[in-house]
Amino acid sequence: MEKAASFLSSLVGGGGSPEPAATVRSITIYPLKSCRGISVPQASVTSTGFRWDRQWMVVNTKGRAVTQRVEPSLALVEADMPPEAFAVEDWQPAPDSHSHMVIRAPGMDPLKIPLAAEHATIDGVAVWDLVGLCVRRRS
Repeated sequence: MEKAASFLSSLVGGGGSPEPAATVRSITIYPLKSCRGISVPQASVTSTGFRWDRQWMVVNTKGRAVTQRVEPSLALVEADMPPEAFAVEDWQPAPDSHSHMVIRAPGMDPLKIPLAAEHATIDGVAVWDLVGLCVRRRS
């Protein structure tokens, strides 16, 4: 354990050196699992990873996640987020705001997902062999 901590410390400059050994210039966040990512200059870290990363996924009518392994064309699907979602550390969309995630795919109209909308939880969504909960926007 001590060797691993020492190695990680040396990578980020905690080993007594005055400058870090590496600098992160951008991070790629994937708001919609298995779709194209967004390169951002910074991202807040939460208990589950980068904020806004893989918070949504495409599921079929049986509640199974659809990924690029099954549907390679998901690589063409883009999800755009408001810039302030990454620029301000604790940014929250206001209930009356027009903050949306916008999903674009070739040959389809853009789909706007309100970030402050009320959501319902769906039980039984599966990703490979894992079954859990999914959140769906109420209609």
